[in-house]
Amino acid sequence: MTGLLDRETPRAGILPFTHHPVQRTGAWAVAFLAGRGHPADVTLTDLDDVAAKLVRDVVRASTADKNHPAYDWWKVLYALFPNAKPTHASRPRDAAVLTGEVERFFAVEQADATLRPCVFCGVPAGVLWSKSMLPMFDTTKFLNTLPPRTVGWPVCRACRIAVWAMPYGAAVTAGSATVLTCDSDAVERDFVAKNRERAARIQQTGFSSLPSNASPEAVTVWALRTYATRPDTEPRPVTTTLWMFKNDNQEPWLRVTATRLAVVGFLRALPADTSANRGWRQLQRALTRRAADGTVARDGRDAIARTLFEPVNDQRDRLLSELFNRRDSVEKTSAATLRDWRALSALYLKEMCGMDAGELKPVTELLVDWITAERNPRGRFNEYRRVAGRAFALQRLLMEASARLLLDGAHPSDITGVTGALFASSPQGWRLRGQLFFEVVAALVARGAQIGQKNTADADGTDPDADSDDSDAQDGSLVGFGPDPDEDDDDSDGGYA
Repeated sequence: MTGLLDRETPRAGILPFTHHPVQRTGAWAVAFLAGRGHPADVTLTDLDDVAAKLVRDVVRASTADKNHPAYDWWKVLYALFPNAKPTHASRPRDAAVLTGEVERFFAVEQADATLRPCVFCGVPAGVLWSKSMLPMFDTTKFLNTLPPRTVGWPVCRACRIAVWAMPYGAAVTAGSATVLTCDSDAVERDFVAKNRERAARIQQTGFSSLPSNASPEAVTVWALRTYATRPDTEPRPVTTTLWMFKNDNQEPWLRVTATRLAVVGFLRALPADTSANRGWRQLQRALTRRAADGTVARDGRDAIARTLFEPVNDQRDRLLSELFNRRDSVEKTSAATLRDWRALSALYLKEMCGMDAGELKPVTELLVDWITAERNPRGRFNEYRRVAGRAFALQRLLMEASARLLLDGAHPSDITGVTGALFASSPQGWRLRGQLFFEVVAALVARGAQIGQKNTADADGTDPDADSDDSDAQDGSLVGFGPDPDEDDDDSDGGYA
C-alpha cells in the first residue's frame, strides 16, 4: 500500500483526509468516534478524546482473559499490528503499565524531534513507525523502501490516531481487515458507519454475536444501492474498491477487488424492473447454502454481492456466470423464476455492458422452432443445453438446426446479423450465449413446450418453490426441463472459463 502515497492530496483540517485506504478509513472512524459528520469537522479536542478512547480499548482488550469477549478485539489488533507493545506475547498484563506504553503512541511530537513529512499527509512529523504499528508497511530491515537515513516512516499525530482507529471503520475478522475507498463520501460514510456498529458489538460480546450476512461486499452493495436510489438527485457513476489484507508476521497478504462505474446505474435500475428485482432475490436464495443441521453455511446476500466485485483489471461478470450455471437445475425451477432470471441477465447486459438482448430474437426463434418441431422436444432441448456455453459447438448446432428446418419446408430465421458477436471468444460472445439460454427457455415456456413432466402444486394449491414475499412471481407449475438419464454434460464452467 506504500505505492499509493505518491498521489496524496490531503484535505485541510486538524485531521488529514488522504487517499491512502488505511488512513482514509481511519479518518472516517475518528470522525464517527468523535460524533462528527466528516473528518474535516474533527477538532483538536476531538483528537484528544478519540486518542483516550483508543488507549482504553486497547488496554482493555490486551489485558482481558482469553475467555472474555473483549479478547476478540485483541485478536483484531494482533492481525493488524503484530509486535506492537499491546499485541506482543510479552506485553505487560498490568493495565496501568500498559496504559502508559499505549499513550505514547499518540503523544504530541517532542520539541527537539527531527521533523520529516508525514508519509500519509505531508505534515511535519517527528515520530517514526514501521510494520508493527502500520498495517501493510515493511519492517525497518527493508532499507531500500524506507525514506533516506531513517529507521521508519514519519507519521504525524493525527495520522497515528487515524491508523489505530482504522479497525473501528473496517470490516474486521480475527485474522484480516477490509477497508473501502470510493469516489463518493456518502458510500464511504455508510460503510464505516455499519462497521463501527460491528466493532462495538465485537468489543462487547465477541465475534459470536455477529450476523452471518455482513461481509464487506454485502455492506458495500447495500451502501451503493442506498446511494444509487436516492430520490433527491441523479447519482453520478462511482467505483468502489475493497482492500482486504492480513498483516501478520508469517504470511501477510493483500487482495484488491472493485466494482465497475456502471454498477450504480445497474443498482438504480434494479428496483424499477420488477421482474429483474425478483430475479435478484431468487438468485440470492439459490446461492444460499445450509449445513446438515440447517444453519446457514453461505449466506445468499454475501454470495450475490460478491458477484458485482472483480479483481482489478480483470472483468469476469460473475453474476452472469452464476445465472448461466442455473441451466443444470431448470427442472427444479419455476417458469416465473426463469423469466425473472432472463430479465435480470438482460438488465445486467444493458446497464453493465451496454448490450441489447433484443438482438438475440432471431437466434431464439430459430432454436425454439427447431426444438418444438420434434414430437418429443426434450432430446433437442438437451442437445442445445449441452452446447449453450461453447461457441464452436453452438455454431455447429445452429447450422444443423437451420438445415433441418429448411429441409422440412420451414423458413429458418436469418441470424447472420448476430452470429459474429454470438460466436466470438471475447466477453461479448459468452455474455450473449448466456442470455440466449434464458431467452430460449422463456420462449419454450411461452409456447407451452412439453419438455418434461410438470410438477403439480402442493396439496394446498401452493407452489413449493414460492416465497411469501414473491407470491406474485410464482404463477404455475415447474417447467420440468430434466436431463436425459444418460446425459453426460461435463461443461461445468458453462463456457465461462
